[in-house]
Amino acid sequence: MKKILIPLAIFFAALSLSSCEDFLTKTPETKLSPGSYFSSAAELDLWANKFYNDLMPGAADLAELNADDQVSASSLSAIQRGTRTPTSTPWSNDMWKALRRVNYMLENNKCPDEATKNMYDGVCYFFRAWFYYYRVRVFGDIPWYDHVVGSADSLDLKKPRDPRGYVMLKAIKDLDKAYELLPAKWSSDAVYHVSKDAALALKSRIALFEGTFRKYHAGTGYVPNDSETFDGVTVSSEWFLRQAADAAGKMLGSRKLYTGNSLKLASKATNASYREYFLLEDAETSETILSRRYNVDLLVRHGIQFDFANQRRSATNRFVNHYLQADGTPIQERSGWETLSYYDVFQNRDPRMAQTLHGPSYVALGKSVHEELDFGKRTFNGYRIIKYISDDTHETATTSTTDYPVLRYAEVLLNYAEAKAELGELTVDDLDKTINVIRARVGMPALTAVPTREDALMAQYYPNAKGSQKAAILEVRRERTVELFCEGLRQWDLLRWGEGKWLTAKANGGFQGIYIPALGEYDLDKDGKVDLLLYSGTKPGTTAPANNQLKVGGELTLSEGDHGYMTYFAKEAYEWNESRDYLWPIPADQRSLTHGALTQNPGWDDGVVFND
Repeated sequence: MKKILIPLAIFFAALSLSSCEDFLTKTPETKLSPGSYFSSAAELDLWANKFYNDLMPGAADLAELNADDQVSASSLSAIQRGTRTPTSTPWSNDMWKALRRVNYMLENNKCPDEATKNMYDGVCYFFRAWFYYYRVRVFGDIPWYDHVVGSADSLDLKKPRDPRGYVMLKAIKDLDKAYELLPAKWSSDAVYHVSKDAALALKSRIALFEGTFRKYHAGTGYVPNDSETFDGVTVSSEWFLRQAADAAGKMLGSRKLYTGNSLKLASKATNASYREYFLLEDAETSETILSRRYNVDLLVRHGIQFDFANQRRSATNRFVNHYLQADGTPIQERSGWETLSYYDVFQNRDPRMAQTLHGPSYVALGKSVHEELDFGKRTFNGYRIIKYISDDTHETATTSTTDYPVLRYAEVLLNYAEAKAELGELTVDDLDKTINVIRARVGMPALTAVPTREDALMAQYYPNAKGSQKAAILEVRRERTVELFCEGLRQWDLLRWGEGKWLTAKANGGFQGIYIPALGEYDLDKDGKVDLLLYSGTKPGTTAPANNQLKVGGELTLSEGDHGYMTYFAKEAYEWNESRDYLWPIPADQRSLTHGALTQNPGWDDGVVFND
């Protein structure tokens, strides 16, 4: 039973105003006087607790982010379909309100206890960096505000966008301050509070994002000049990559990956600690740096398990091909690898594959027998996702109470390895401290040398990868894709690497699943019972379950017509626009409000005309 932990929180009234100006200038909703508030740890905690709700994404927001590795059968995202518009982009309401709360507390923190004051200032710096990182990912250049903007501050309210390099530099500096001021560990509920390690972890994520985005977009409309000087600091792709490596490097060896077996999953799968980590009711405290807390008794729950089932959310064949064989060799070294059956594709693979996806021997938590695939619910292409899937008590809407890791040590290790490889400086010692630690948890062979021969399939999947250690970059990307699956990072990885086209169905030939050699009946898991019928025309007699009697045509197709990979969205026609699609458009109404001070992103036409 999950422990009942009562979090502090302030719930603010719903607001209907819509512009950046509204929320930057609004009087505090609580009507509390800054002269009397923010004077004790309790008051600071009440205010700061709202940051976690405002700025940390919910579990489902992260786990359910469509990309090239997993999609929902019910819909694709706007970025995948090319339906983003200057009138549909989120810019106002909670976005600016959240920043205002952070800056307001920074300006009014008058706690007489210096240690307490500093600690909560550190919380503010952390979340301001978090706020701007999320917005730069979406919009690129964006106005930087480090103070509360007054209603008479017309220059601030209508200021132009600041360059992304300047904003990300400011975010890095905020995290440096956060690291100095935050405690190494809070006295209670430490894993649910930001800490020194959280500041380092976020800094490594932010700096890696900006460093690689600048590297792979330098000289384009997104990053016209890679090297720029702000506040006396010259920033560039290399500068940000070194910041990422330095931040992650401070944490190397300081934590351990989870290797527990409290749920006894090891009796059903070898080295099952990876799967178990994502099923824990209460966050583990070594690998987990920062977690979102969920609790059924307090009605703080998420809906990952219900959503995964009802959306028939599934992984793709492209993702599955990232998994190495159990001996550490790539799957394309196996004879006939492109036409392996559902059963065979799971055999002798990296154990994380069967701990992430529903394989032929999958047994659900709390059950003792194998569970059959259900194509009418839980999957549409045969690659059902089981990451985060707990027992039956989590099966209905918004009933999941497993805590969700927002920052974890495995990502920090991967951030370090990627930054070093992109810099051309990855060593065997680096591998032993990062990639090999991650592989060791599941019993995978270690990398004994820095890769120098490019994996052909990874090179095909990431054609824009470049650098003196390109082979190593590709291998790190493989490991990142596998280890961090369904953690809200994949879409942003493809965007920063300049590989955005793989988000679209057209570039992938539709989103593909298991291989089917011909129409007919299949015993997928080889248990002696028919699991699946695929047919066209008139349905033949079959003993396959009703949900698994699938007619080919319409939304479900096979990649080669009457055989091939089970495919959805094959008819999606949207083609990625390299000169436009890496950023979202600036909303037209906000451009009008500022009379064009907010410029538009490359390639977007919002129809706004200014008559001076």
